[in-house]
Amino acid sequence: MRALYVGTLTPGSTSRMRAEKLRSLTPDVEWKWIDTDSIIINSSRLWQSAAYRFQRGKAVRSLNAEVITQLGSQVFDLTWVDKAIFLFPPTVQRLRQASLNLIHYTPDTAFHAGRSRYFEKTLALYDLLVTTKSFDVREYLRLAGRDTVHLTTQGFDASVHSARNGQAARRKEAVFVGLAEPDRERCISVLLSRGIPVRLAGFGWDAVVRRYRSDSNLMFEGKAAFADDYASLLSQAWIGLGLLSKRFPEQHTTRTFEIPACGAVLATEKNDDTTRFFSPDEALFFDDFENLADRITELFSPGHEQELASIAERGRQRVIEDGRNYMTILAAVLADPRIEPVL
Repeated sequence: MRALYVGTLTPGSTSRMRAEKLRSLTPDVEWKWIDTDSIIINSSRLWQSAAYRFQRGKAVRSLNAEVITQLGSQVFDLTWVDKAIFLFPPTVQRLRQASLNLIHYTPDTAFHAGRSRYFEKTLALYDLLVTTKSFDVREYLRLAGRDTVHLTTQGFDASVHSARNGQAARRKEAVFVGLAEPDRERCISVLLSRGIPVRLAGFGWDAVVRRYRSDSNLMFEGKAAFADDYASLLSQAWIGLGLLSKRFPEQHTTRTFEIPACGAVLATEKNDDTTRFFSPDEALFFDDFENLADRITELFSPGHEQELASIAERGRQRVIEDGRNYMTILAAVLADPRIEPVL
């Protein structure tokens, strides 16, 4: 059997992790990979901006031309397209013609941030539409005109996200790795105002770092912390902040499972998803940031070390037992009865 993966193949990206796991799950399948990211990131800043902001321009045209060229006259039993926001309708039509099974996967919302008019015009061509966003399902069904939606959860990479240090090596600090947003900035400000050490990494935190440059409780690790570096940060801290985006109605994120997988206590707001995934003794739930600061202050005070360790270990066991790792999640997608068997 032959299969094609079309998506971002940058090392450390979750898309690359999925490509590797799919290949591991199908040892008898010959995989071809087409990278949709290298052309964009190697373009000039102008064309990168045009691509990311408008899905237009020279980089996007070159990406589609490259996919068509690499596809050639080949045919595949399975084609997996990861985040098709830049693929023109004729490109997806060509993939459809060349594929017995055509699957689209995205861990992101398809109809809020990062919305793509190209994807919306082509999603009916796919045999399976895999999403982690329950609030997107209705729109998927409307545009597809049939039930081709496979709702799953975000996940973690068991080969990367693991508890790397003993409990004695963990620091009493809260870690957040991700993009700065106003709500997340408020969270960090509240924690710092209460004297809680916070370690940050990610894009957009320049103003926060400047504002608290004299506060020794804020530690900034830079704009990039992926894969091993990311897992290492979580493995050195007792608390991992699973802050959700407020740009759309996000219910959980990859951090929701990566943090406990790395042996840290997941601090997350209460909602339908998070309370379904964890019990109160497996995660640190909060209603607002003052409440979060109260709970962290209590857990970091002398005499609560065993409680911290117990919550962390129960959370870690929960994500392992529930199969929130990519191998289990992707195996379930490949076993969906709406596609031809590939395992």
